[in-house]
Amino acid sequence: MEESLIGVTRQYLAGHLNRPQTLRHLDTKDLEIGITSYSDFSSEDPHKHSQAIEYQYVISGWTRYLDVDTGEEFDFRTGDFYAIYPGTSYAQKSKPGTKILFIKVPSVNDKQPLTATKEVSEWMNRRLRTKRFDYFYEKEAPKPNSIKPAAAVAIEQDGKILMVQRGDSGKWTLPGGTLEFGESLPECATREIREETGLHIELKEIIGTYTDSNIRIAYSDGEVRQEFTVVYFGTSTESDVVLDSESTAFRWVPAGDLLSLEMAESQRKRIIDLLQYLQTGEKRIG
Repeated sequence: MEESLIGVTRQYLAGHLNRPQTLRHLDTKDLEIGITSYSDFSSEDPHKHSQAIEYQYVISGWTRYLDVDTGEEFDFRTGDFYAIYPGTSYAQKSKPGTKILFIKVPSVNDKQPLTATKEVSEWMNRRLRTKRFDYFYEKEAPKPNSIKPAAAVAIEQDGKILMVQRGDSGKWTLPGGTLEFGESLPECATREIREETGLHIELKEIIGTYTDSNIRIAYSDGEVRQEFTVVYFGTSTESDVVLDSESTAFRWVPAGDLLSLEMAESQRKRIIDLLQYLQTGEKRIG
């Protein structure tokens, strides 16, 4: 299933299809069953169905619907199950990483496109923004439901370290991101830095590993992630930073001033370890 969704957003397990697809499926007019996967932010033009009922289960992520007739919005996140009935006029947008299991009864091509007003077009173009909440050894921390290997990089240049300000929490952090299928963690680190900052970097060493089950990150889309990050030390001959949509600001910060930034306690722990590494070369495993 994962391989069949590379480069496409939808694959069917059952249905009467007009177009070929990679995944083998059961040919039937009774219903459609399949998976929709959004690797990037996605929006769907307003439309309605004249005959079919659509049942949908959110496997992961966050999707939002706009009832075009009433202006009412509906949010569905990981674990939610809902139905869309015939005659409902709606537009949809989804966060990157959203996967939805859908069942459509019957399998008919009854989709009726609708004209998007200026207001609906603007709604479709506004990205969904998750909020992030960091938990550091807190009793009220929610139970984790996700583990995603990640890489972060302390990029040093002339005694300064690059820090970025997260858009989802407003706090400062070392740049980095999560591992994708088909890549190693060093490849993940260099790709994420290039996407997030525009810089090409050279990784030098691993500063530390961070896999503490008492450190969790909760997102407003329902994901609660257990810490799993490898922090690298790297350099770059480039200094012109170009941020992506995930960050709102950046600073090249003298090492001695790093701890003055507002950051999550888990990030503060990594910065303390970074300062120790810069002074003594000591690395951390934990």
